[in-house]
Amino acid sequence: MKLSRILIRGVKIILYALLGIIVLLFVIYFSPALWKNWVTYPRLEEQRAALWKQYKKPGMFITLNSYRGVIHSHSYWSHDSRGTLAEIMEGAKKAKFDFIFFADHAHNKLDTLPRGYRGVFDGIILEAGTEGNWGLMVTPFDSVVIDWSQSFDSVVNQVVSHHGLVTYVHSEKKHPWENPNYQAMEIYNIHSDFLDEKGGYLPLVINNIVNGKNYKHWSFREIYDDQTAILANWDSINHTRRVTGIAGVDAHNNNNFRARYTEDGLVEWVGPNAKTISVKESNWLDKLLLSEPDKHGWAYKWELDPYFNSFNYVNDHVFSDTFSNVGIKENIIKGHVFIAFESLAMSDGFQYFATDDHGNVTAILGDSISKEQASNLKAVSPYPVKFKLFKQGEVVKETEAQYEFEYDVQNNVGNYRIVAYVNLDDKWVPWIFTNPIYIH
Repeated sequence: MKLSRILIRGVKIILYALLGIIVLLFVIYFSPALWKNWVTYPRLEEQRAALWKQYKKPGMFITLNSYRGVIHSHSYWSHDSRGTLAEIMEGAKKAKFDFIFFADHAHNKLDTLPRGYRGVFDGIILEAGTEGNWGLMVTPFDSVVIDWSQSFDSVVNQVVSHHGLVTYVHSEKKHPWENPNYQAMEIYNIHSDFLDEKGGYLPLVINNIVNGKNYKHWSFREIYDDQTAILANWDSINHTRRVTGIAGVDAHNNNNFRARYTEDGLVEWVGPNAKTISVKESNWLDKLLLSEPDKHGWAYKWELDPYFNSFNYVNDHVFSDTFSNVGIKENIIKGHVFIAFESLAMSDGFQYFATDDHGNVTAILGDSISKEQASNLKAVSPYPVKFKLFKQGEVVKETEAQYEFEYDVQNNVGNYRIVAYVNLDDKWVPWIFTNPIYIH
């Protein structure tokens, strides 16, 4: 009897210890997400709603039309995505897009373009491109074959000489920055921003499990960090030449677990990076988890990065004289671009430009202009923001919450760009990054 009581007592102690460990782990991993669900995110929702109520439509000083879209997105053509046109268009329409420039991975050394999705669908321009070697995104805007076994310079020269667009992506990595021919670089990339997250995917996954239904946009925003080193490098490059800064969403819709019924009645489970986990006959667990397939054919779906969340997170706004793939491309090269974190606030109406002594607009973001033609630099915002004006990467003027900004150039040559911040949770949060106006 004594031995049996000792054994029972020992088992109870072990069970209590295990229960204590489980409770401790739950508190450690889930309490931050629960606090955000009950406290932080509701507060942010209220503050964002209050910000939106302060909207004032700015006057139009830039005569070019503004088009919203994303650069560096992936589709089924990439080995690590299964994005269909229907899924991509659903997210693009909800995000109110005008264009998407794809960067699908090549299948072979000889890369034939265009392929994948290209054209105008429901009023949205889709343009084919490749994310290839060396952190290089090429968008040829023509029917070509890119030979990725060539040298870096040969690939760049081939695309640029035929009026294509060459963009450096994943700018946290080493690139041939001294190459004179590339036209653009990512000054923000969602995946690049994620790389410095402590704990990797786990905190993000737990936060999404708790907050993904009502506050997915805020849980997605948790990855944001200032890209100080990338911006400093960009500023340095622009001391000697002009390189357009763009945002890359790097959207894949591939951080998920999904299941679908195959044509022969089996169940395919798909995991991260669009990899097939299994294809098998349905068992009791499948029957418990799976429901009727949705309009995209998925009978089960848990997604960390659906297209809309990536698309709504950060956008490129391009001022262009024409609504066409070539028109948008040409104005990207000219630097007529600002990037905006749209989930914080819609940025339609934001403008940055230079005026002469008579108040006439003489240049817009991306333009190069003589000091005699640029008496003032001005910006207008649809919301009250903190403006910071950077000259050669250094802050030369900073404001409190204002709808308008003005800076007297006083014949000071240099490259001037604006960062606009919105106030959320008693913090000034970066919202918009413009390309510079180059005064010489």
